[in-house]
Amino acid sequence: MALQGSLADFGIAEILQLIGSQQKTGILHVTGGSGGEEVMISFSSGRIIRTDVNGRHKRDLLGHMLVAAGAISKDQLAAALKSQKKSLKRIGDVLVEMQAVGRETVNELADLQTRETLYRLFEWKSGQYRFESKPPNFTRPSGRPISSESLLMEGFRMLDEWPLIRARINNYSVVYRQLDKAREIDDQGAALERVLDDAFSEFGGGGESNSVDAFDFDDSLAGGGGLGEEERAVLALVDGQRDVYQLIDRSRMGEFETCKALLTLLNDDYIEPTKVKRALEAPARHRSIDARRLALRVVVNVALLVAIVVGLLFMPRSRIELHRNAEQVAEEARTRLRANRLVVIATALEVYRVEQGRYPDALSALVDARLIEPATLELSGGAPISYLSIGADYDLR
Repeated sequence: MALQGSLADFGIAEILQLIGSQQKTGILHVTGGSGGEEVMISFSSGRIIRTDVNGRHKRDLLGHMLVAAGAISKDQLAAALKSQKKSLKRIGDVLVEMQAVGRETVNELADLQTRETLYRLFEWKSGQYRFESKPPNFTRPSGRPISSESLLMEGFRMLDEWPLIRARINNYSVVYRQLDKAREIDDQGAALERVLDDAFSEFGGGGESNSVDAFDFDDSLAGGGGLGEEERAVLALVDGQRDVYQLIDRSRMGEFETCKALLTLLNDDYIEPTKVKRALEAPARHRSIDARRLALRVVVNVALLVAIVVGLLFMPRSRIELHRNAEQVAEEARTRLRANRLVVIATALEVYRVEQGRYPDALSALVDARLIEPATLELSGGAPISYLSIGADYDLR
């Protein structure tokens, strides 16, 4: 089967569906993404059996995933990598032989690695693809086979839900802490465990109270406040120290499921952001402006104003012309000052969103949070600064 072309014309979903429906065996080469990486997807009778990536990021390597998940230590990984150079075996096999980790855990993380690689392809808007037919048993599977149909269903679901999730979970350096509501669940869970222990101890006694009807406890104890299994697992990892990167690694659920659980916990007031471990690396909104760009813009504006003033002082003008030009300079200065203030306020809004998970209802909240000075909102002459919060967005002018 000759299958090659551009992702702009034929999306990854259509390609996977075609290979799966025709039950082809071979390798699909996909090149593109933001870093121009190449992903190689191996198929056997239409089912995905492994993925390989040229230039895979260090944190996406299986060994480092095992360390980040807390399954092995850094020293164990270093010893395994040293042994791998001699044996040329896969790092997972080496770690299992060293008895550093069980085969089940290695398979779990290998399966997660494969799925995370495939899910990222759904967001690629440009690139090239090429399918290369291969004979049966051309490669060794790296995990459980994945059907194209299940992958497509999950991929489309993620595409639909990601925008809502990223509206709030958009900086992975944020650290969250549990609120009182979450601690109440822990207390309820402990209470439920005591009730069950007492019940089973009564079973052993053989008395009349061993009936199931004797279980008299609040049904909400077992519900965890309406949280699902994924939300409870992520909530247990929130400790006021781990950032989102670490929560994703520790949960072993993948980026999407972890972030989705975090969004539910945020919306239901089980957790809140408490700090940011490091500076925002890649702001989700194009409106974000870093300090260097802001400083450069201010310097350029000041230089332009100085040039205008100097030009006016050294050019002969009548009194009327000088007065007119002075008004023009003042208006120009007010316009540029307003533009600079808007930049400062926009930057403060992004910082507020990262810390609070939303934009403020009014600009005065930025002053209360000490992100800007009160004088920033005060402009002499011209219309006052207008701000309107619109859910996950805002209007500033």
